[in-house]
Amino acid sequence: MLNHRALLLVAVVLAAATAWWLSEIGSGDRATRALRAHEPDYYMENFTQSRMNEDGKLHHRLTADMMLHYPDDDSTELVKPVLEVYNEGPLPWHVRAEKGWISANNDVVLLTGEVHIWRDDENGVRELDVLTRDLRVVPKDRYAETDKAARIHSPGALYNAVGMRAIFKENRLELLSRVKGRHESAKENS
Repeated sequence: MLNHRALLLVAVVLAAATAWWLSEIGSGDRATRALRAHEPDYYMENFTQSRMNEDGKLHHRLTADMMLHYPDDDSTELVKPVLEVYNEGPLPWHVRAEKGWISANNDVVLLTGEVHIWRDDENGVRELDVLTRDLRVVPKDRYAETDKAARIHSPGALYNAVGMRAIFKENRLELLSRVKGRHESAKENS
């Protein structure tokens, strides 16, 4: 009888130890899953997204070398994104960055690192060239802004400023502070 009780006690202790061990493994998995919560569920190489306006004309196109989607917050990361913003006519504004992030509802695109904005005329000649960093873009409104330094170059003019707004739909830039510039007339250029 004593042997039977000892065997039962060993079985109970072994069951308790096994239960404790399994619970530790499970909590470790939960911790690991929590750490991995912000992992992409899918990605695409050579990503392209085009949005049309109400009339079926191209509103903007976003391309990237790579796109990664994150299910925990429904955000998207971009590697080497290029945004083309269209107004009336075939010539878009171009915006290129090192990296990008798109909000869950696709309303905001944050372009981070070095950002290059440009627009060419009908002959392919650069009308405007802007270098800045960390640009917040609202594609639906064809609007962008930064609080970083910006260098703006166009034929005959060079400006430096801190902070800039780009109202693409009006083909207009607003320089916000510490603006310094040099403007040369057509006579001075010849």
